[in-house]
Amino acid sequence: MKISIPRTLIILLILISKFTLYSQEAPSPYSGSIIAGTDRNFIISIYQQEPLNVKILSIEDDMIVIKRRDGNTQKIKRNTITKIEEIPFGTIGSAGVGFGVPYGILGINLEIKALPFLSISGGLGTTIFSGVGYSVGARGYFRKPGPVWRPRVSAFYGINGMYAEDFNHPANRKYAGFTAGVGQIFLWQKHGFDLDLMYIINSELYDVHPGSYVRIKINVGYRYAF
Repeated sequence: MKISIPRTLIILLILISKFTLYSQEAPSPYSGSIIAGTDRNFIISIYQQEPLNVKILSIEDDMIVIKRRDGNTQKIKRNTITKIEEIPFGTIGSAGVGFGVPYGILGINLEIKALPFLSISGGLGTTIFSGVGYSVGARGYFRKPGPVWRPRVSAFYGINGMYAEDFNHPANRKYAGFTAGVGQIFLWQKHGFDLDLMYIINSELYDVHPGSYVRIKINVGYRYAF
């Protein structure tokens, strides 16, 4: 008994086999620019290998010298690279020195990313007249790390008011409360600055020393991203 296979089925099988072979072909080599420098981190995708988190140390003809996260160096052929993506600074967080509530009035601030658009922040400094200042809070960003300008909103609890008559005067006092604001950070690679307009929601200062106070404050500082 002779079995005939429909011509349509044969054509379909041929097309499936060709598509399978095409899908297994190596992707096109990366044709973009490659920047060497130990101060930058990259995700490099290599054909039939897991992506690597590396630093590009140098470029030697058709070879690229990379440094892995474990400290080992390796040479790879340029035509085996399918994609290179730079990891922007600030993906972990930033540290800085400055003036304002987030800096403990005059001091340092550390910020660590908790989510792509949310960071936890804390500051420690001096009130100048009334001893140590501090702040703890969070910042919500409207853009992921990478762009030079990143607008944000902030909320902090900490020292946001003080009463001072003179240096070392026994009547000098510092007071805590909640402060919120809007602002931005500017980063060029690792270095930059931040500037925020803050509003004092409440402060113990207003309860102890009633009066007319300016609730709008400014904070500004130098930032180092990592």
